Amino acid sequence: MDPTPSLPPAIEIFRPGRHIDDAGAVHEFSDADVAGMVAAYDPAVREAPLTVGHPEHNRPAYGWVKRLARNADGRLVMDTAQVEPQFAEMVDAGRFKKRSASFYPPQHPNNPRPGKWYLRHVAFLGAQPPAIAGLKDFADDAAGTVSFSEGEPDARTPTHHQEQSMTQEIKDAQDRAAKAEADAKAALDAKAAAEADAAAAKAQLAQFAETARRDRRASFVSFAEDQVKAGRLLPKDQAAAVAVLETLADAQPVEFAEGGATKKVSPAEWLKGLIASGQPLVSFGEFAPGGTAPGAGGAQGLSDAEVDIRARAYAAQHKVSYAEALNAVVSFTA
Repeated sequence: MDPTPSLPPAIEIFRPGRHIDDAGAVHEFSDADVAGMVAAYDPAVREAPLTVGHPEHNRPAYGWVKRLARNADGRLVMDTAQVEPQFAEMVDAGRFKKRSASFYPPQHPNNPRPGKWYLRHVAFLGAQPPAIAGLKDFADDAAGTVSFSEGEPDARTPTHHQEQSMTQEIKDAQDRAAKAEADAKAALDAKAAAEADAAAAKAQLAQFAETARRDRRASFVSFAEDQVKAGRLLPKDQAAAVAVLETLADAQPVEFAEGGATKKVSPAEWLKGLIASGQPLVSFGEFAPGGTAPGAGGAQGLSDAEVDIRARAYAAQHKVSYAEALNAVVSFTA
C-alpha cells in the first residue's frame, strides 16, 4: 500500500536580508532576527497553519507547521504535520511552486511572544486550493500582520487576476499534456496495427510458399512415377530423382546456345526433359517365349511383374544394383 502523501522536511520559507512586504513597507532582517523566529516559535502556544494564498482569517488550514529551524545557508525552514493528503499531492506535483510567510511583528497585539517576529502562517501560491471538506480553521485578525512572498526582495503576492492567469496556464498545460499523451497513444496503436498487418501478410506469404512447395513436389513425384512405369527410370532411383528435381527447382535459369539461338530454361525442367526423352532401361511389355526384351536379353515365359520380383530378389541376395540384377535375371531365363 502506498504511504500517505506528506510534505518533505526542511522546506525553505524565509531568509535574512532586505524585504518589501505586501503593503510596500521595507524591512531589514538580520541572522539574529531569523534565529529569534526559530527560538520564539512554539506550536503548543500558537500553531501556524498552511494556507493557499493569504486568507484574511488564516482559514482553511491544509496542514500545520510543526517546527522551525535554520539550514546551512541561514534560511528559515519548516517541518510540517497533519497535512491534508490531497494538498500534499498537489504540492508534490508542482502545483504550488511559491511560498509566502506571514508574521506577527514583535509589537503586534496578537503576537504570542512579544518582542520577537512570530510565524502566523505559510501561504502556498500558484494554484486554486483543493476542494477538501472539513478542513481546520484558525480564525485571526490580519490587521497589522506582515507577509513576505517568496522570490526576489521586491517580490509581491500574486493578485487575484494573476492567480486566475496561473490557474488557466496550468489548465492549458494539462490540456496540452493530455493531447500529447493521446497523440502518443494513437501513434502506438497505429504502429501496433501496422505490425499486426505486416505479420499477417508475412504469415499468408509463408502459407502460399509452403503450398507451392507441396504442389511442386507432388508434380515431381508424379513425373518420377510416370518415368518408372515407362521404364526410363529405375524404381530405386525414383526418390533420388525427386530430391534432385526439388533442389534444382530453386536454382536460377540457365542460358545456352542451340541451333544458332539462345535458350533459357530452368535446370529442373531441363532434367525432366532429359529423363523423358531417354530410352527405356527395361521393357515390361509382353513378348513371345524365346524372344528377347529390347535391350535386356531374353526372359522366356515370365511376365513383367515376375521379372521385377526376381530382379529385386537377386539384387538383395548378391548386393548388386537393380540394373545388374535385371540383366542377370534376363540372362538366366533366356
